[in-house]
Amino acid sequence: MKVGAHVSASGGPDKAIDRALEIGAEAIQMFVSSPRAWRFSAPKEDSVISFREKVENTGLGPTFFHGSYLVNMGGTADLAEKSVESLVSHMNAAGQLGALGVIFHLGSHRGVGLEDVYDQVILGLKKVIKRT
Repeated sequence: MKVGAHVSASGGPDKAIDRALEIGAEAIQMFVSSPRAWRFSAPKEDSVISFREKVENTGLGPTFFHGSYLVNMGGTADLAEKSVESLVSHMNAAGQLGALGVIFHLGSHRGVGLEDVYDQVILGLKKVIKRT
């Protein structure tokens, strides 16, 4: 078993490795972009290279990202589509950096019941998988 922590990636994802090592973490979870905004800031190439080198040299891992808190696959059609775009961006960044995956919350069915949004959620997740 590995013990990890949610660490800050402020200044670039490679900085998260340094922070994890400082506290003795063996695995990490991090936000690769602001969790409270739709705008996604992709990691810069030099930070991606540095991140991968640090992971290889230290053996730290696995790495998981946490998706945006705004994701709501069961929301309105517009919100569900924004959620797909956000998850695609996070999944593609996970691929770039070698993270094992993206942890996220499906969102709310807004009181209509899961059965009423189930197909929408499944369709959205299939779109994410197809595009990543």
